[in-house]
Amino acid sequence: GLLDFLAFSPIAVPGLVLGIASLWLYLTLPVPIYGTIWILLIAYVIKYLPYGMRACSSSMHQIQKELEEASEMSGASWGYTFVRVILPLLIPGFVAGWIYVITHSFRELSTSIMLYRSGTEVLSVVIFELWDSGQYPELSALGMTLVVVLVAISLLARWIGTKFAVQQL
Repeated sequence: GLLDFLAFSPIAVPGLVLGIASLWLYLTLPVPIYGTIWILLIAYVIKYLPYGMRACSSSMHQIQKELEEASEMSGASWGYTFVRVILPLLIPGFVAGWIYVITHSFRELSTSIMLYRSGTEVLSVVIFELWDSGQYPELSALGMTLVVVLVAISLLARWIGTKFAVQQL
C-alpha cells in the first residue's frame, strides 16, 4: 500500500537529483553531516532501499501462512518455525537483494559526485578522478581490483545462499 509506494518512489528520482536534494537538505538543516561519509550512506539507503525491498518482499510473499500453521500444529515453537521453515525460504531473496545493492552501489557515481568531499571519496569517484586526470595504469589496476572484489562478493553470497537455503530434492 502506501508504505510500499513511499519506499519504491526513489526509483523515479535520478541519482544526480537525489544528490542535489540531499546536498540542499543537509546544508539547510542544522545537522552536521555534510562532508562526512554519513551523508553518502543516507543517500545510498534512499537510492537502493527500493531494490532491496523488492527482492526481499518477493521472497516473503511466496511464503504461505499454511507453512507456519503446519509447523505450529506439529508442536514447533515460533522461534523454531522461523529458523527451520521461514528463514531458509527468505535467505535466497535477501542474498539476491544484497548482491544487487552491493554491486550497484560500488559503481554508483551520480549521487556520490555531488556529496563527496576530500577524504570521503567512494570508489566510483576515485575511478572517475583517475580517468579525468589521465592516470590510466592506476585506473586499470583499481578497476580490475573492483571487478575481482565484486566477483568474490557475488560468489560468497551465492555460496551462503545455497548453503542456507532450502535444499533441492
